[in-house]
Amino acid sequence: MNRRQLAFVILLNALISLTIAVAVVWVVEQQRPDPERLVALATPAIPAIVLPAEGAALLPAAETPAALLSAAGTPAAAAQAEATPSPLPAAGEEIYVVQAGDILSAIAGRYGVSMQAILDANGLSNPDFVFSGQRLIIPFDERGQAGEATPASSGQASGSGLRVTSFLGVGQPGSEALQIANDSDLAVDLQGWRLEKEGGPSYLFGSVALYPGSGVLLYSGTGTDSTVALYWGQPAPLWQPGATARLVNPQGQEMARATVP
Repeated sequence: MNRRQLAFVILLNALISLTIAVAVVWVVEQQRPDPERLVALATPAIPAIVLPAEGAALLPAAETPAALLSAAGTPAAAAQAEATPSPLPAAGEEIYVVQAGDILSAIAGRYGVSMQAILDANGLSNPDFVFSGQRLIIPFDERGQAGEATPASSGQASGSGLRVTSFLGVGQPGSEALQIANDSDLAVDLQGWRLEKEGGPSYLFGSVALYPGSGVLLYSGTGTDSTVALYWGQPAPLWQPGATARLVNPQGQEMARATVP
């Protein structure tokens, strides 16, 4: 076999190999599923929302997690939602719509009723399971009148459970902070409260919810506020041994104090 014949054989083998490779790629591409079909199969159908006819009575619907899951097509959740009727108040009773972050003990404290009374009035058994948008019947008390809602930050007994528990990184820029904890059984909204350094500046709180057993860190420096950390924005550290911090409610009453050790 001369060189010309050898080159022809090599070229022929290369063409055959290329043809086979192209054929294999084409077969694989034909078997691959259409991405749009996969998206359509993986996307649950959005249920239609039927509005009542004009003039028809609109009953409150319980926006339970089971009802939300039933919209995604979960049979068990749908059955649970159908079995959980919305509470309907008797004449004169009051309906409270649960807000984000609410707990049952705090709701009961605002209205001056017991948690058990709210559980009984709404046919509930688990005091730890309330959720945003839920409608709760607030029952009458023994005098035949529902308690009047009072914010937890009004300086009543709920505020007396707040205390300054510790100082962190004293004198260190960027890490200096103090911790405020809620040792009461009620949620407290710090809106309008002040943290004062005795003989120095004061920090005015915005709407910050402290739930029973929770706390928040107040840093002396700058940063981005979150649910667990707030920033005073001071250019230099504030605290030194012997300095006193005072926690004052919106009425100007001192509710807690602590001294830097």
